[in-house]
Amino acid sequence: MLEGSVDVVSRTGDGAVAVSVYNGHLPCLLPQHAPGKKHERRIALEEWQLALMLATPWSFIRGCIRTDGSAFINRTGRYEYLSYDFSNRSGEIARLLAVAYWHVGLAYRLTHNESRDLWDIRVNRRSSVARMLEHVGHKE
Repeated sequence: MLEGSVDVVSRTGDGAVAVSVYNGHLPCLLPQHAPGKKHERRIALEEWQLALMLATPWSFIRGCIRTDGSAFINRTGRYEYLSYDFSNRSGEIARLLAVAYWHVGLAYRLTHNESRDLWDIRVNRRSSVARMLEHVGHKE
């Protein structure tokens, strides 16, 4: 048995679950976890983590949108349409999301705003947005 602790606290109203874990072997499980800001250190999935992400890409996509993303109505002239957007300072995280989008066949656009040092990945084509609605829903 590994030495460490796990505390699980469930909040009933909103369905959220808070989990607190401590163990000296966590870096083996989460090698990208390290001190400092995530956009200033290397973020890369180990081969086994990438295999898990590609086996369940919609879970990864949903997690990205619900943490650092948004679903919004894009208004351009007389047209209004739903779009999904994800912004992050880590280009590696944005590229991992792009891999997941590519894996499920979504059309997306990945851009980098140099003045704000922010990566942005957007899904706004009708067929891709329909699939996002089906698998991700609206951001709550």
